[in-house]
This record gives sequence, structure tokens and C-alpha cells, in this order.
Amino acid sequence: MKIGLDMGGNDAAADKAAENRHLENMILNAKKGDWEAKNAVAQKFQALLMSRAEKRSDDTARINTYLEAGKIGLNKACSKYKPAVGPSQFQIFALDFIEAAMDRVDKGGGFFAKLFGK
Repeated sequence: MKIGLDMGGNDAAADKAAENRHLENMILNAKKGDWEAKNAVAQKFQALLMSRAEKRSDDTARINTYLEAGKIGLNKACSKYKPAVGPSQFQIFALDFIEAAMDRVDKGGGFFAKLFGK
């Protein structure tokens, strides 16, 4: 009698595929304007946003400003997302939008920052 040794290889691949499907659904729902999905995507990429913000400043208030800008960039990446990119490559795709949004903070923010001062 032979006993099969399942080392979990199939389960790991299935888990990764399920995680990618879930991420893609969150991104597509955020693209449609679903606030809960936008929040879920922001929570999913919180570590990325935090690492990018902490590399730019040590000041807590400034880090929070960068985090908010990064979330705006992340939402913009969701709105520009195409399924051909694939959910596994979304982090690389979104990084450009996140960095651009954080760069705008360094350049003086937007209209209201210019109007009322930093």
C-alpha cells in the first residue's frame, strides 16, 4: 500500500491564487469607487506606504502627510489599473503613483497649501 506524501505544495499555490483573486477584486471595486475596498487596499499596502514615508522624513507629522499623499496615489493607481497588469504586479504598478503623490508634498502640496501656506 502506498501512502501519498502531500507536502502542501498544491495548497500554497492555491492560497496564492486565491489571494491574487481577492486583491484583484478589491482593486476593481476600489476603481468603481467603493470606499470599503479603497480602505482595504490601503490597509493591504500600509507597510509599503509607511516604508516610503519613513524614508522621506523622521518627523511624525510629515510622515502622516506623506501617508495621506501615498493613499491618494494608491487610489489613483486603482483607478488606472487594468486587469492585464495582474494583481501580483500591482505593487510595482502603484509605486509610481505613490511616489509621485509624495513628491507633490515636497513641492508644496496643492492649491490649498499654496493659498493658505504650509
